[in-house]
Amino acid sequence: MKCILGIAAVLLIKFDSCITDDDDSEIPIAALVLARGGSKGIPLKNIVEIQPNQTLLARTLHTIQRSGVFSSIWVSTDHEQIAAEATRHGATVFARSATHAQDHSSSLEATHEFLLAHPEIHHFALIQCTSPFLRADYLRQAAAQVRTFSDPSMEVSSCTFSVVRSYKLRWRKDAVSGHLQAINFDPMARPRRQDWEGELVETGMFYFSERQLVMDVGSFQSEWCTVVEVDELDALEIDNMRDLTLARVLVGIK
Repeated sequence: MKCILGIAAVLLIKFDSCITDDDDSEIPIAALVLARGGSKGIPLKNIVEIQPNQTLLARTLHTIQRSGVFSSIWVSTDHEQIAAEATRHGATVFARSATHAQDHSSSLEATHEFLLAHPEIHHFALIQCTSPFLRADYLRQAAAQVRTFSDPSMEVSSCTFSVVRSYKLRWRKDAVSGHLQAINFDPMARPRRQDWEGELVETGMFYFSERQLVMDVGSFQSEWCTVVEVDELDALEIDNMRDLTLARVLVGIK
C-alpha cells in the first residue's frame, strides 16, 4: 500500500510540474481593445475618467496586464488622444482605418481588419473598456478554458465569453394581435428562482475567440464556446452619462 501511495505521489509531482512549467508551450493569446474616437453618447468615451486620474482605457489595460495571460496587448483606434493613452499604459497601437471606425462599423469588422494585418495572431481576446468592472480573475478563467479546450487536431474552434445569469421572466407583445406572450416561462406554472437555472445573458465584457471563426465564419462565437459567469454588479456597461455616473459611484464603494 505504501509503495502504491509513493508511486502516486511521484506521478502527482510530475504532473504538477508539467502544469506549472509549461509557460513556453501555452497557446499565445493577444488582447485587443477596440477604442474608436467617434462615440456619440459620451464624447471620447474610452478615455473619460472613471475616477480621478484613471480613464476607462487605462483601467482596462491595467486589468489586462494584471491577469498575466496575454502574449501581447493591442488597442485599435483612429484617434490620436486614445493612441497616446494606450501607449502611455503599455499597449501597442493598431491604426484603425476610417472605413472601420464609423458609427455603423461593427466590432467584427474592426477585428477582421486587425487580424488581416496580423496573420501571426491565431487566438485573441476582444475586451471592452466600457466594462469598468472587468476583473483579472475573469480573464484568467477565460484563458484557462480556451487553452484547455483548444485542440489543433480537431476542427472545433475554442472560444469563451462573459455572461451574467438572469432569472427575469420575459414577455413580448405580438405585433399583430397586441397580446402579451410569455417568452421563457409558462404563466400557468411560474417557476421559483430556485426551481430553474435561469438564462445566460451576454455582458459584452470580453470574447475570447480564434482567427478562423472571424475570418471564415464571420463570428466570435460558436455552439462549442464555453462561458465565464460574472457577477451582476460587474456586468455594468457604460453607454451614456447615467451609466458613467453609476460606475463612478460603484468604484467608490468597491
